[in-house]
Amino acid sequence: MLAGTVWAQTIVGDSDGDAVSSMEELHAAYPEVSDELLVQIDVDEDGAIDEYERAAALAGGVLGG
Repeated sequence: MLAGTVWAQTIVGDSDGDAVSSMEELHAAYPEVSDELLVQIDVDEDGAIDEYERAAALAGGVLGG
């Protein structure tokens, strides 16, 4: 589980280290991203952006690195 802990701590926008980014955390990290865009990034509609959703948004140029 150590690897998961290290991963969580290195995710931009994951201030609490839970390995996902809440909408609030993402707004803090990416203030230019609209609410509507964050909802689109949240493919599974759980209110948080996980590593897969974040990777897809980064690969698609939606979020900056």
